[in-house]
Amino acid sequence: MEIKSKVSEYFIQLLKSTIQNQIPAEKPEDVEWRDVLNLAVYHKVEEMVFCAVEKLKNKPDKEILEKMYHQHEKNQLVDTIQKAEAEMILGEMAAEGIEILPLKGNVLKSIYPDSNYRQMGDLDYLLEEKNISKAGEILKRMGYTAVDVGSEDSHDVYLKKPYLEVELHRRLLPPTEENHWHTDDIWKRLRRNKENKYVLEMSLEDFYLYHLLHFEKHYSMDGCGIRSIIDQYYLIEQFKNKLDWDYIHELLPKMNYVEFEAMSRGLAQAWFADGEMKDEWKGPAEFIINSGAFGTFEQYQKWAMERYKREEGIQTKQGFFFRRMFMERERMEFSYPILKKHGWLLPFLWIHRLFYAVVFRRERVKRELKTFKK
Repeated sequence: MEIKSKVSEYFIQLLKSTIQNQIPAEKPEDVEWRDVLNLAVYHKVEEMVFCAVEKLKNKPDKEILEKMYHQHEKNQLVDTIQKAEAEMILGEMAAEGIEILPLKGNVLKSIYPDSNYRQMGDLDYLLEEKNISKAGEILKRMGYTAVDVGSEDSHDVYLKKPYLEVELHRRLLPPTEENHWHTDDIWKRLRRNKENKYVLEMSLEDFYLYHLLHFEKHYSMDGCGIRSIIDQYYLIEQFKNKLDWDYIHELLPKMNYVEFEAMSRGLAQAWFADGEMKDEWKGPAEFIINSGAFGTFEQYQKWAMERYKREEGIQTKQGFFFRRMFMERERMEFSYPILKKHGWLLPFLWIHRLFYAVVFRRERVKRELKTFKK
């Protein structure tokens, strides 16, 4: 999907107007509504864009507007069904004495000013391994069909058409992820919901860090869309005075997330508040816009190759692969901030990065090598 910069700029303006509850600027003449709305669908934020468009004087033509209204009604229906189903699932699990931790968008919806704004594809839960099978049987009694059980080491998938998909997770991060050490003992740090003792909750700090872990995992593997930055914005706005920042700042260096957290928080402010867009965030910003809601590995490679061709004149797959293995210092600094002061470490950190990829990102390396053979 080719995304013009003027389209993405106006797209972000519309999202900002919804977030800030402001009247958006009218659409520029050199921007087509169809492109804006396709981008909204691509990022799964069409509801937020619709709320902005409703405030405009010059609305899209009848055909496009009718499609937007239809999608708006569908989004409201799906949101209502998902919230009701989530309550039923928690109730059924509690009735069987199963402890369960709601995850991701399932929780993030509650911090948005309107739950319709936070569209999501599935309901995610963490359970202890001993309860996974029993929980699956409960879902089947509730009308779900098991569509992927046992093939994934981390989770099972259940489906109830047309709008419901549930993922039952055994762990928050697989052992192949570098920072799995922080989530391996999460059960020791959970607290019970005051209204339902079988529903568990993370501390605000752990939820914030898990958001970053999940965001970075998708960002570095296949790409991750603007919705994660909107999540970041609302997390900070809702909890900035409640979070234990000393605890967070103690863990970020151990996770090697100092730069990533600064980027995600900085983009949230630059796009949706009055923050400054720093030069080092422009590349990640472009990548996020081009990734869409879920990203694909092919999308990542296409974007990366086009960027290297534009910026460095690299024309061949072999040249791209060499640059991917031995990234330039400026890009390496994003993962290894120590290079800003000690540039002489670059060759050693190239070796560390390659070793890390082979040990912790083996499947990603296999996929990347496979695509180069096509």
